[in-house]
Amino acid sequence: MKNCILLHIAIVWVLFFVVNPALSQEEVEIQVPEQAGEFSYQFIAPGRLLISVSDKEGKPLRGLTTEDFVFFRKGKQAKILGIETLASSKDVSLNIVLVVDNSFSMKQRRAVDWILGAMEHLYKVIRPIDNITIIVFNDDQTQAFGDKQLHVTVKQSNQPDELRAFLKKSFDRELTVKTVLYEGMLAGLDLIRQMPEDSHKFMVVFTDGEDINSAYPEADVLKAAEVISKLEAYAVDYMPGDRVDPFLKSFSEEHGGRTWKATTASELGPIFEAVSSKLLYRYVVDYQFLFPPAGSLAMGANAMRIEEITTIDSSPLLNYIYFAEGASAIDQRYVRFHEQGQTQSFSEEALRGTKKKYNNLLNIVGLRMRANPEATIKLVGCNANYGAEKGRKELSRARAEGVKAYLQYIWGIEPFRIAVEARNLPEVPSLGRSVEVREENQRVEILSEHDAILDVVRSTYVEIHSNVEDLIVKPMVTSEHGIVRWTVTLLGDDQPIFFQKGTGAPSAEMVLKDKALTPMALSQYAQLTAELEVEDFEGHVLKLRTYPMLVEFIQREAQRARNLGYRVQEKYALILFDFNSDKIKERNASVVAKIVARIRQFPAANVSIVGHTDNIGKDKYNIQLSERRASAVYDQITAALGEFSQATITHMGVGPFDPMYGNGLPENRALNRTVTVTLEYEQKE
Repeated sequence: MKNCILLHIAIVWVLFFVVNPALSQEEVEIQVPEQAGEFSYQFIAPGRLLISVSDKEGKPLRGLTTEDFVFFRKGKQAKILGIETLASSKDVSLNIVLVVDNSFSMKQRRAVDWILGAMEHLYKVIRPIDNITIIVFNDDQTQAFGDKQLHVTVKQSNQPDELRAFLKKSFDRELTVKTVLYEGMLAGLDLIRQMPEDSHKFMVVFTDGEDINSAYPEADVLKAAEVISKLEAYAVDYMPGDRVDPFLKSFSEEHGGRTWKATTASELGPIFEAVSSKLLYRYVVDYQFLFPPAGSLAMGANAMRIEEITTIDSSPLLNYIYFAEGASAIDQRYVRFHEQGQTQSFSEEALRGTKKKYNNLLNIVGLRMRANPEATIKLVGCNANYGAEKGRKELSRARAEGVKAYLQYIWGIEPFRIAVEARNLPEVPSLGRSVEVREENQRVEILSEHDAILDVVRSTYVEIHSNVEDLIVKPMVTSEHGIVRWTVTLLGDDQPIFFQKGTGAPSAEMVLKDKALTPMALSQYAQLTAELEVEDFEGHVLKLRTYPMLVEFIQREAQRARNLGYRVQEKYALILFDFNSDKIKERNASVVAKIVARIRQFPAANVSIVGHTDNIGKDKYNIQLSERRASAVYDQITAALGEFSQATITHMGVGPFDPMYGNGLPENRALNRTVTVTLEYEQKE
């Protein structure tokens, strides 16, 4: 490396972090060649500087290479990725505004030809990507710049011939009597202020006399320049005498430039050659500080409580079988056996969840008909009475006969116990012309006067509940070079149980989901820990680890053995609210009576009553409907309990916003027209 001197430069650096991009000021040390007399820079982008280096005579240092620049930050040396001259750069443009004094004194001093010739040095360095603006004085007309009317004429172009012709005309027929230097500078600063904030702006001022005619003082010029970032200013003082104009000198130095003094016209050529070199002979330096990524990792919760809860599930029996448009065949979503022998092992108590029970509707009815030989049922076939189904009672009958055939031949139910009826729309139809409404009317209704046939389906089982709904990992990683890949590992008692990988920056909050991460699977561990490994584009690897999340598993049998209470949750659903109705059907009376009896048995229970609707209709109306449904159940329960009840009972309606099931199927929408009642209490045995 060549002999260097060390310059300490405070650079405002934009750091693009993976988390929370921030603007911060870092101390950067830059080594430049020892022979450098002047040094300046402009920040272009992260990892890129536009550098101007001149010798002690102010001439640009040419031929510098990557070895001539060394950058340090926090003791870490940057890698110089590349260097090129601005003249050869195809993506870094210059925005140059020249304020040129075209007052009549230039002609009196016989300097017009000299200045036109000197400007050729600038024309030679103009590239197609540059933006050049020349501003001259104008005695007769003004142009508006913001709230100011300024005596100037403006020409913008990157074509040397156009600029050359404009300036020649300005020094030929449009020489001015007045010198309005400050107005010219204000016009230039206004144009510069409209340029993109991150672009690189240069102002060059040439004058052969002090400002004596501007309508605005120099203070306005200084104020206008204060708000402009990335501005470099240069001046050529061609005023009589050896003294450099103090205003031009201070203005250019304040904005990172300099002022040249010309005492004779013959000096203008070399000075403008120097100005041109100063503007264009710069270096675009690309660099990179090789700092590895850093950060932290945390779990979304400090502890997890997993508990076995005894669930007593009393699910309603929706007594409708739905059919596709124009079809009489029973859909495959209904569970059916192929021979009578398969029915012997069927048990409705083994079914969990309302939907699974509904899908076994035919088998539940068959089992109950077999267990209650005196019971009879009526199958009412219906159609949508619209389009392809309009008036087709034979289709309705075929649907009902298909259901009867299954109960007769698979479950062995005597045919005289099964009556069949056909009609168009159901007696209580869903109203409307949408496809969803028509689907709900394409059905067979199973009716019976024997309570046991359509009674609720009860089952008792143990569910595993966790107070941590989602297993969340929260990475906070900073990387100057960007993350190329990452891996999250979940450990149970320090043994890996789950991996998740990805590319790019990891999310600030990551939800880990997998069959291996159910509450039951996690209950076997005393603690959970997460690890994160990230790799940046420079190959640096960062490994992070969370504090352990403690796992507490409360088992029902262990609580019973210790004579401690265990949690019980009873679920009841009062469905078969008719479409758009809040009236509780008579067949739900037994369910309400059961709920009341259980509350009396467990007076300290917490009782939650929640009304739901399907998604047909307007949300506001559905919320009100669900509230009416919940309120009707609440009123019925509290009236039966009387004023001495100790239970905590709450009720609310959520409309379609917390559906029990997706609204895509007609049975799901029917099951969503419900009120759920949940009892939670602690029981000892």
